[in-house]
This record gives sequence, C-alpha cells and structure tokens, in this order.
Amino acid sequence: MNPFVSRINSRSWEIPVSALCLVLGVMISLAWINEHNRSTRVGSLDADQVNRVLAANGDSLEYAKLNHEVQRLRNENTRLQNAVANQSNQGKVLNQSLQEAKLFAALTEVEGPGIVITLRDANKSTAPGISSLEKIIHDIDVLKVVNELWASGAEAVSVNGHRATGSTSYRCSGPVIHVDGEPIASPIVIRAIGESKTLYGALNIPGGVLDEIRQTDPSMVEIEMVANQRLPAYAGNTSRSMLTLPKETK
Repeated sequence: MNPFVSRINSRSWEIPVSALCLVLGVMISLAWINEHNRSTRVGSLDADQVNRVLAANGDSLEYAKLNHEVQRLRNENTRLQNAVANQSNQGKVLNQSLQEAKLFAALTEVEGPGIVITLRDANKSTAPGISSLEKIIHDIDVLKVVNELWASGAEAVSVNGHRATGSTSYRCSGPVIHVDGEPIASPIVIRAIGESKTLYGALNIPGGVLDEIRQTDPSMVEIEMVANQRLPAYAGNTSRSMLTLPKETK
C-alpha cells in the first residue's frame, strides 16, 4: 500500500472537524457583535443626535396637529360658504316674491303697452235736448271704465296720475270728482297697461260703458292704443289699523 494514501485515510477526520470549528467560530463572533450592538445602539448616539431625533419626532407631531387644524378650518369654510349660498338663494326668492307683491299692490312704478282713455265734459252748445247733468263726466263713469279695464285684463291703471288699486274710491262732490280723496277735473285721463288690442276692443264694444257716454256726445270720449307708457306708484296710505294677522291655531 502506498504510504501517502494510508496517511490520508488515517487522518481524514481532521479536515471536516477543522472546517466545522472554523464555521462555528465565525457564527459565535457574529452573534456576540449583534448582541453588543443591540445593547449599545441607543447609547452610542451622542446628546445632539438624540435631540435631533426627538425634535424630528416633535416636528412630525406638530405638523400632524397643524394639518388637522387646516383641514378642520377648510371644512368649516366650506360649510359657511354653503350656508351663505343657501341664504343668498333664499334671499333672491324672498326678494322676487316681495317685488311681485309690490307690483300687485301697485306700490312700484311700472311701464308697458296699453291704452289711454280721455273723458271730458260735453260742450254746453252741443247735444241739444240733453240735460246739463248728463253732459258732465261723473264718478260712476270713471268707476265703470276702470272696472271694465280690470275685467278686460289690464295689469295697471291710473286716473289723472293717481295709481288705482282695489281699494281706490271714486266720489263726486258737486262738479268735482275725488279719487282717493284727491280732487280731479275734466278732462279725465285713464291709462291702462295691458294687451293694447284686447283692451281697445273690450272698451269699444257696442252697448259698453264708452258707448253709453258717446250717445250723449261722441266728443266726450277719446281712446287710443300706445306702445309704451309709464304709470306712477300708488302714493296713498297703506296702513291698516283694524287688520291683524290671524293667530296660529294650536
């Protein structure tokens, strides 16, 4: 037998045992280093490094608080904007309703197309055989014309510059007509805003109020259509001393 081969076979356990010892030594060394580092990692930082770490953590917390506050204020701002928008919309609706009520109550100046009717007393020399009383325009004549205008679709009416309402009074005191207590004299100009042709046709029907006046003297009546005219607002008293809103029923 070859002596070299016999020597290797007799000492074959030394190589794996030596390799195993080497690996075990390296593992023990790594384990000691890791344990030492775990116990000394925080302690290895100096005071400035520790303060910087703590300050960084503090800044993060403060930033989070500020970010939360900013978000809260943004949400509050959005809520207020929505509230203002809702109030604005409600205000617009209320204002529109108010303006419509003022138009209906004749409390605002208006303009538009319509007709103009002029009533005047007859000349004493005309219409022989007719009494002088019949040759005068009376309060009932004015009232009939105004009522006929309302019935024909007029949206606004004035009598000698006085805006007519549902409560306007017409009263004769001798030869003078009083409109809401204000005296007016002939000629009496009645203006109405509405559909011109409709109003014109309604006031000119045979047997109508103007036709009755014309039978006394045609010169007592004039009527014309106008493309646009302006009527003043009602200037009378709007207060009511006896009227109150009904109490809510429980």
